[in-house]
Amino acid sequence: MPTRRPLMPPSIEVAVMVCCAASVASLAALAGPFVLALALWIAGAVVSWGWAGMLALPAPKGTAAILYAGSLALVLSPLVSAERPMLTWVAGALALALIAAFVHQLMRVDGRPRIVESISSIALGLGVMTCGVLLIPLSSTAEGAALVVATVVGAAASSISDILGHWKPLRPWLVPLALLVGGGAAALVAVGLGMQWSIFLLSGVVAGAVSHALRSVHSTLPTMAHPRPRLVMAICSLLVTGPVAYAVALALLPGFSLA
Repeated sequence: MPTRRPLMPPSIEVAVMVCCAASVASLAALAGPFVLALALWIAGAVVSWGWAGMLALPAPKGTAAILYAGSLALVLSPLVSAERPMLTWVAGALALALIAAFVHQLMRVDGRPRIVESISSIALGLGVMTCGVLLIPLSSTAEGAALVVATVVGAAASSISDILGHWKPLRPWLVPLALLVGGGAAALVAVGLGMQWSIFLLSGVVAGAVSHALRSVHSTLPTMAHPRPRLVMAICSLLVTGPVAYAVALALLPGFSLA
């Protein structure tokens, strides 16, 4: 009977990448929605550059082109609507990008191998980018921008705790550690910015868990032996925290609403 290979945590290089990306996202969020949108587009461009290689998809050039265009449309869509919650056109941008993904499959001349895998992977990539777009409306207020900073810092802290998984006795504790350090880092950010720490603690705990889960799933891919897929994984582990921050702000942050 074949033995099951133990799950290995992401490398130290991944934690460094996550922390660097979190630093850029934090400064961009404090600068305002336009700067954050620019930072998210750069992140989306990096994801587009390495997404097909990370998942070993067919037709990598076409896949990258669809993701490049889709990421640009997604980050621009909140900026064309000045009314809250700035998400009116996001669904339309995502729909157009998905239509382009299907058109791309029709135009392939390689016999369309693994067509379902190709379309679903492109849709997943666009979904991850859409998660990041949810951070843009938050950066339009001081409290929301602080919550964005706390959320991405919590995700970055969980990437540092992943390093402890290189010691085998600590591997069963990686999830509790991600929750603990994610919440603790977010609470420290709240205290430093003079905000209510309990709301930020919740966002950091959930963001640490979500970010850790994405890295745990992706770390098993054979392509993670190369630096480009590791960079894509690091950025995606931050982008997926967008719905966490947005949901916490919508439910608990004073002054933030859909109206």
